[in-house]
Amino acid sequence: MRKRLLFLWAAAADLAIDGLLGVTWLTIMLSLLATGVSAVPAFGIGIGLLWLTVQLGRGIRFVERRRAEALYGVVIVPPPARPAATTFGGWLAGTFVETFGATLWKGILHHLTTTVLGLVFWGLIGSAIDLVGDLATGRFGGTLANPALVALAAVVAAAVLVAYTAGAGLLDRHLSVSLLGASAKAALEQRVDRLQDARQGAVDSAQAERQRIERDLHDGVQPRLVSVAMTLGLARSKFADDPEGAKALLDEAHRETKESITELRHLARGIHPAVLTDRGLDAALSAVASHCTVPTSVRVDLPQRPSKETEAVLYFAVSEALANASKHSRASGCSVSVTATPTAVRAVVFDNGIGGAAVGRGGGTGLSGMADRVRAAGGSLTVDSPAGGPTVLTVEVPCAF
Repeated sequence: MRKRLLFLWAAAADLAIDGLLGVTWLTIMLSLLATGVSAVPAFGIGIGLLWLTVQLGRGIRFVERRRAEALYGVVIVPPPARPAATTFGGWLAGTFVETFGATLWKGILHHLTTTVLGLVFWGLIGSAIDLVGDLATGRFGGTLANPALVALAAVVAAAVLVAYTAGAGLLDRHLSVSLLGASAKAALEQRVDRLQDARQGAVDSAQAERQRIERDLHDGVQPRLVSVAMTLGLARSKFADDPEGAKALLDEAHRETKESITELRHLARGIHPAVLTDRGLDAALSAVASHCTVPTSVRVDLPQRPSKETEAVLYFAVSEALANASKHSRASGCSVSVTATPTAVRAVVFDNGIGGAAVGRGGGTGLSGMADRVRAAGGSLTVDSPAGGPTVLTVEVPCAF
């Protein structure tokens, strides 16, 4: 029952907006198309207008997809984008192909249908108000107002409006997915591409992690263990002749062994921290933030714990981002925000430093390693870090709550 009421409210809000916004989108797109096509012979001026129509159409479809996703809770896969043209001829051909292609005209058809649905919605509301008002004031048929008849008319009008809202909302949701999203074939191809990219990301991430563990063992723990073995050998050779010297060597070996254990514990924590398993993202990220040299605030707002894989990906991504901020950003403040979307968990790391961060710098480490780990989970990583700052790093990992 609650879901039905929420859907009715969402459909009513969508139809109310459609009656106003749909007319605007439709008028703008058809006006630009008509002007652009008619002006093509005029020294090619119309080509620029057609290009503007294509770009504006992309933006409008993006807004409409986001609106449908927010109101109806659906996921709309956008059609695949055309590769950027590198020559004038390619740009010209691409403009004409997109102008008369299915994607643009499906968008226009969506604007037309939503306009009709929205205008009918507003028309029903106006008609219901007029009818009930006429009955209440006795203007309908020249008779005196009948309270029972007024109440019956109000109930019938409300029932008709609710029925139309439900039916038109279902139709609008279906049209949004079919007209604004990719075709079934294109969506399948995009999914295959994402899976292939995720597979490659998993391979790259595993390779980078294996090399890191090998490097940490080789450069850290292994020399300590070799030193412990040599110290124990010296202590054994001194047992008979120099017991005090042997005891000092044993004490040294004991100290080195404890330090090796500590180093191994840190290494294991780098693979998967115990606090993440025991207490979740909020506690784990708060612990990371407490060790960051830049003052950092953490906010985790999730309806429930995500999967272990999702938690691990977000934990290491945020940890790497804060480590980069400590080393390179010269920031005076950082913030970490983890929130849920309808289909994913989003982590946003902000710092007010000097900027200049970019994926690909670091030869497979840092942001590149982070990107590989996120790709392996089927997620996305974006970095907005202009020179002079600030830096905003956004990680989204698919997750169903």
